[in-house]
Amino acid sequence: MYHMIINPKAGDKKVRRMLNTIKRCFEEAGEEYQIHETTRAGEGKEIAVELTKEEGVKLIAVGGDGSVHDVLNGIRDVEKCDFGIIPLGTGNDFVVSAGIPYDIKKAVEIILHGECKPTDYLEVNGIRCMNVAGIGIDVDVLERCNQGKGRGKLKYLKSLIVSLFKFHGYDTTVECEGETFQIKTLIGAACNGRLFGGGIEICPVAKLDDGKLDVMVVECFKSKWSIIKAFMMLMSGKIMKYKPKRYFKADCVKIVPEKPCTMQLDGELYYNQSVFEAKVCKGLRLYRP
Repeated sequence: MYHMIINPKAGDKKVRRMLNTIKRCFEEAGEEYQIHETTRAGEGKEIAVELTKEEGVKLIAVGGDGSVHDVLNGIRDVEKCDFGIIPLGTGNDFVVSAGIPYDIKKAVEIILHGECKPTDYLEVNGIRCMNVAGIGIDVDVLERCNQGKGRGKLKYLKSLIVSLFKFHGYDTTVECEGETFQIKTLIGAACNGRLFGGGIEICPVAKLDDGKLDVMVVECFKSKWSIIKAFMMLMSGKIMKYKPKRYFKADCVKIVPEKPCTMQLDGELYYNQSVFEAKVCKGLRLYRP
């Protein structure tokens, strides 16, 4: 029995059509399934907690990175649950790193006929994170998006432009791999996956099964041109060549901002954080090629 947790986005005809396609795929394969629809934020986590009381549950998150984040945090024991992802939503950065196709039928095929592979995930301030977590200008953009009007990529672009000119960085102390240093942070990220922010390649060398997290700390200068240049290199996938950055492959990282700030985990915002402490965790059983 496969248990699928989905936010149906009531009234969204496109999502309903995709859900019908998913159902047909399972029915044609002769596999039993149950759909669990969420109606509010955080309910995916609650459903996952209940479903994973028993061992060996086949649990599928149907949605974007936010839905995956929600369900992942509800799994009682990641080593005793088979976890799958069917991309459906606006933000699907993690599946690119996992090799899971956007095509729904192909994604279902991996779950039905593939196998679960050991996959890393992050734990940040005690919260699980599947893809990328961090503080900095990317979070500033997300906060502006949430406060602004409109929707989609245009809204994100507007928020990004405003952040590029108004974000001044965070004074932080970073502890990683035996080093401690002070830096004004433009972006401080702990990465399991390679992409965030709708396809921006924050860490091209990150791997999902190397037992390490990839830490990227980009310095923020007073010059707005320097900030724009850093973001241009980030957007073009060349951040590894940007000299005013610190990169580590590590077991853990601790970033302490001078003042409490907002952090993002898989694009979900967590406010008023006095510390950002991330570590890599192993043992998640994920359906992927």
